[in-house]
Amino acid sequence: MKHHYREIAWLIFLFFLAWLPRALALDAYVSPDERKWLARSANFAYALSHADFAQTFQREHPGVTVMWAGMLGLLSVYPDYPQEAPGYFTWERENFEAWIEANTEHTPLELLAAGRWWIALGVTLLLWLSIFPLRRLIGRNAAYLAFLFLAVDPFGVALSRQLHPDGFVASFVFLSLMFFLAWLYAGRHWRDVVIAGVLMGLAWLTKTPAALLAPVGGILVAAQCVRIWRTRWQLAPSDPYADAPDGDAVRTLERQARAKAMIVRLCTGYIWWGIVAVAVFVLLWPAMWSDPVGSLLRMATEMEAYVEGHVNPNFFLGAPTDNPGPLFYPIALFFRITPAVTIGLAAALVFYVRRNWIFAEARTRRTVRALTFFVIVFIVVMTAPAKKFDRYILPVFLALDVIAAVGWMALVQTPWRIDASHWQRRLRAISPTVVLLSIVFVLHGVFTGLTYPYYLTYFNPLAGGSRTAPNVLFVGWGEGLDEAARWLNAQPDSENFRIAAWYADGPFSYFSDGVAVPMGYSSPLSWLDTDYAVTYVNQWQRQLPSPEAVAWFESQTPAHEVHKDGLTLARVYDLRQTLLPPFIDLNTAPAADFGGAIRLVGVDGNFARMAPGEQQLVTFYLQALAPMETNYNVLVRLVGQDGGELWRSEGWPWGAPTAEWPVREVRPDGHTLTITPDAPPGLYQLVLSFYDPATFEPLPAVDARSGEAIPAGERKVALVQVGEPATIAAIDPPFRFGDLAHLAGAAVETSDATPAALTVRLQWDVLTTPTIDYTTFVHVVNSAGELVAQQDQPPLAGFAPTHTWQPGQRIIDAITLSLPTDLPPDQYTVRLGLYAGEPRLPVSQGDAAVGDFAVVGGFDR
Repeated sequence: MKHHYREIAWLIFLFFLAWLPRALALDAYVSPDERKWLARSANFAYALSHADFAQTFQREHPGVTVMWAGMLGLLSVYPDYPQEAPGYFTWERENFEAWIEANTEHTPLELLAAGRWWIALGVTLLLWLSIFPLRRLIGRNAAYLAFLFLAVDPFGVALSRQLHPDGFVASFVFLSLMFFLAWLYAGRHWRDVVIAGVLMGLAWLTKTPAALLAPVGGILVAAQCVRIWRTRWQLAPSDPYADAPDGDAVRTLERQARAKAMIVRLCTGYIWWGIVAVAVFVLLWPAMWSDPVGSLLRMATEMEAYVEGHVNPNFFLGAPTDNPGPLFYPIALFFRITPAVTIGLAAALVFYVRRNWIFAEARTRRTVRALTFFVIVFIVVMTAPAKKFDRYILPVFLALDVIAAVGWMALVQTPWRIDASHWQRRLRAISPTVVLLSIVFVLHGVFTGLTYPYYLTYFNPLAGGSRTAPNVLFVGWGEGLDEAARWLNAQPDSENFRIAAWYADGPFSYFSDGVAVPMGYSSPLSWLDTDYAVTYVNQWQRQLPSPEAVAWFESQTPAHEVHKDGLTLARVYDLRQTLLPPFIDLNTAPAADFGGAIRLVGVDGNFARMAPGEQQLVTFYLQALAPMETNYNVLVRLVGQDGGELWRSEGWPWGAPTAEWPVREVRPDGHTLTITPDAPPGLYQLVLSFYDPATFEPLPAVDARSGEAIPAGERKVALVQVGEPATIAAIDPPFRFGDLAHLAGAAVETSDATPAALTVRLQWDVLTTPTIDYTTFVHVVNSAGELVAQQDQPPLAGFAPTHTWQPGQRIIDAITLSLPTDLPPDQYTVRLGLYAGEPRLPVSQGDAAVGDFAVVGGFDR
C-alpha cells in the first residue's frame, strides 16, 4: 500500500515539475502571433455565444483547440465579453486591444496570460499522460526518465506556454502516437485506439501538419501486418497443433487463419483510429456543423498559399533567404536539442545496433524504430514547403527526448569497467536514479532554468550556443521587446512617446505606455515621425525593412540595449532630434522649420525637367513640431530668375487644418505643379512658405540642419527646368566633383572691350541632390602658380543653391571675375572647384583623381 502512495506522490511531483516552468511568468513577454490568436479566440467565443457557427473558422491551421483555450482564458477573466462585445474583430491590426482598453478594466496582456494558462495546463497534462503508454512500451524507469526529458526541455517549454498552435499540436501528435504504439505493440487494447483517435482528432483541429499521423500510422500497421504474416508459423506453446506433423493441413490452415485474424484486427483498429479522429474533428469544430465542405475547401486553399513562402525572408547560414533548403531542419535540430539529448541519441544508436540491455526488449526496439521513422517522415515532409521555422518540427523534439531517455537507460545499465576498486565501490553506492536525475538536470533541465523566462534564447552549447546561433539561424520571437518597452516606460513623459518597433503589435505594444508604430515595409515615413525606434535581432539578421535602414541604425549609438543569455535582442534609438535618414527614398535636402511649429521633412516629385503645358504632382511631407492654435496656409510658388511668378498654389494643407495636427506626425500635402503652354524655357525655383491667413504674415523659417535663417521665410525647395537647357563646349572626359555632378562643359571668355573682366561659363550635369549648399570658386593663377584673381559665389548667384539641384538636370552657370588692370604679360590658368567649409569636393577625370579643383581653361596677356 505504501508503494501505491509513493507512486501517486511521484506522479504528482512529475506533473508539477512539468507545470511550473510553463506556468510561471506567463506575462513575461509576447510572441508576434499571439495577439492574433487572442483576437481569434475572442471571435470564436462571440460566434459560439451567438450560434454563428460558420465564424468559428478563423484560420486555415485551423487552431480550434487554441481558440478553445483562448476562449476559456478570456471568459475566466471577462465572462460578459460575448454579450458586451460589438461584434467580430479583424486580427491584422490591434482593433480588439483598442476596444478592450477603451471599454473594460482589463488589459490585453491579462487576457493573453489567462489563455496561456490553459495552454500550459493542457500541454502539461498531455505530456504527463504519456507516462502511461510509455511504461508499457519502454518500461517503468525509462518512461519516467523520458518524461523528465519532456518536462524540462527548454525548446519544448518555450513553445508550450504560448497562445499558439505549435506547443499544443506537438503534444497532441506525440500523445496520440504513444497510445497508438501502445495499441500496436503492447496489447492491442481497444481503449488505446479510442484514446489515440481522440488525440489525433484534437491534433487535426490544432494544425494541419498533424495529418501526417495517419500515413505514419498506416505504414507502421502495414509493417506489423507483414511481420505477423512472416512469423505465422511460430506457434504459441499452447497451440493444440504443436505436435502435429509439419505438413499437417489443419495446422497450416489454423496458422494462416490466426495470422489473418490478427491482420484484420490491426486494420480494423487503424480504421477506428481514423473514425474516432474524424468524429472529434467534427464535434469540436462548430464550423463543420454548418458548412463542412466549404470549411475544408477554404482550409485547403488558404493553406496552399500559406506554405508557399515567407512574407518576410527567413535567415539561414548567415544570409536572408526565402527558402532555407533541406539542411535547415537538421541544423536547427542540432542547435535546439540539449547535450543530454545529443548524448542519449548517440547511445541509443549504439545500443540499438548491439541490442544490449534495455534494447534487448523487442517492444522497446519497435518503439524506438517507430519514433525514428516518425522523426524522419516529419522532417522530410516539412522540408518540402519554402516556409520553415524550427518550431514547425516541435513534435520531432518530443520523439527524440524519448529515444534519448532510452539511450541513457542503456548507458546506466551498462557495467562499465573501472580499474580502481576505490571508484568501483563509490560508483556502486550511487543509485542509478540519482545518476539519471543528475544528468537530466546538468545536461538538460539546467538550461531551462538559466534561460527563464526567455526559454527561446537557449541554443545547444555543443553547437556553439548563443555565440554561434545568430550567424546560423533565425533568432528572436518577441523576447526582449518587453524589456525595451519597460526601459522606455521609465523615461520622463513616456506616455506621450510615439515609438516605432519591430513586432510592434503585441510583443512591444502590450508593454509600452506610449503609442507603438509598426516598423514596416511600406513608406518608412509611417514610422520615422517617432520619438524612439526599437530594432530587433532578427530584423538585423534579415536586413529589414531594408539593408540601408539596418546599416543606418547600426551607425547610430543606441540609447539602450537588451541583452539575454549572450544575445543582443533589441536596441532602442532616440530619434527626437533626428531628421529623416538618407536611406529614405525622399528628397530631404530642403528640410526646414517654419515658426518652430511646422517642419518640411522632405519633398517627393519628378520635376527635374518639365515641358510647357505639363503637369506634375509635388508632395511635401510636413510635420507638426508643436501644438498650433492657428490654421496656417501653405504657399507654393514657381519663380524665375527675374523674380517673376510662373505658378502658385495656396490654402490649407491636405487632410486637416494645422491646429488639428498631432505633434510629430508626418502628413503629406500635395500640389499639382502646372507649367503653362506659353512658359518661356529656363530654370525656375520651387519655393515653399507658410503664412497666417488673418494677417498674411509669413512664418519665419530656418534650415532644419544648420539652424540658419532663411530670408523672407521662403524655402527654396527644388529647381525645375522648363524646356530644353542650353549646352556649352564639352569637356571630354568630364570632371566629376564628388558624387554631386559632372562638369561636362566649360568656356573661358575674355573681351577686348573690357579687358579687366573674365567670364567662365559652366555646364553642370547633376548626379544627386546634396543636403548642403556648395559654393563655387574660380581662381586665376599665373605661370608660377600665384593667385592673381578669384571669385567665390553660389550657383547662379544664389538662385540655384545645390540643395535644390535635381538628379538628371543640366545647370548652366556663368561667373564673372574682375582682373587686375595692371596684369603683366603671362600665361594664366583658370581653376574651378566647390566647397562647403573644409575640405573641398574631390575632383576626378575619367579614372584618375586630379585633386580638389579642375583646370577649365586659360588665357594669355
